[in-house]
Amino acid sequence: MKDFDKDLNEIKKAQNGDLSAENNVLAAYAPLVKAIARSYSVIGIDGDDLVQSGMIGLMRAVRTFREDESATFKTYAGHCIRNAILDAIRKQKSAPVSDVDLEDVFLPSEEQEPSRLYIEDETARLLGETISSVLNERETNVLKLYLSAMSYQEISERLGMEKKQVDNTIYSFKKKIKKILETKQNRD
Repeated sequence: MKDFDKDLNEIKKAQNGDLSAENNVLAAYAPLVKAIARSYSVIGIDGDDLVQSGMIGLMRAVRTFREDESATFKTYAGHCIRNAILDAIRKQKSAPVSDVDLEDVFLPSEEQEPSRLYIEDETARLLGETISSVLNERETNVLKLYLSAMSYQEISERLGMEKKQVDNTIYSFKKKIKKILETKQNRD
């Protein structure tokens, strides 16, 4: 079990400019950042970028945490980490939801050699079609909103669903997509 008094002491030192204390807190909570980043892994966004954004959120949490607030540091840090990751996703995926097409999510955005670009485009199109064919309408709608970096709350409000239904739907389509990707890897 973590020593919360020690954590608070390190946080106070970090807030007073002690870089060693700040590094200690960042190292102690890095697994939390990685876990949260992993839960937001989205096709087309590098996992390391999400972790880096999460670490920025953690640094912000260290600097702005107030002990007299009702939340624990871990809860507060988790909130700051999620917000930083979502901001990064929103910046990278800034297309409006109505314009998001599943095939577009998989298409490469950089200029490349024409033949390679064609192969990647065709692969992305086929993968998008395959994913679309195995998802039901609810899963497809939730996936589009999820890929546009909406929070569970925003998705539930937009689609008139409970947050738990959104969570279950996301779990369901992630499981289906993982199975498709594993099948594709086994064939290659």
